[in-house]
Amino acid sequence: MKRQTFIITIAIFTIICLSVAQVVVSNRLSTAGIQVGENEDQIRYYKTQNSMLLEKIFLASSLGSIASRAARLGFIEDKSQLVLKTFLPLAVKP
Repeated sequence: MKRQTFIITIAIFTIICLSVAQVVVSNRLSTAGIQVGENEDQIRYYKTQNSMLLEKIFLASSLGSIASRAARLGFIEDKSQLVLKTFLPLAVKP
């Protein structure tokens, strides 16, 4: 009989402790929800800014953009074409 009351007492005590813990955790989560929402908005904003900056980087580093900037700054030289009129054999027949 003592063992059954001991088990029931421990079960009731455990239920009360877990109920109090649930109330405390629920209260903290409900007040932290506003901060979580603000953080998600900031994350969304920074992801948008990051994608815009990546697009600017890709545009600035494209070959067409680099070639046009080099031409404006005078870095492109006119190259003369080299034409070979005689063909040399690649392999010699024995």
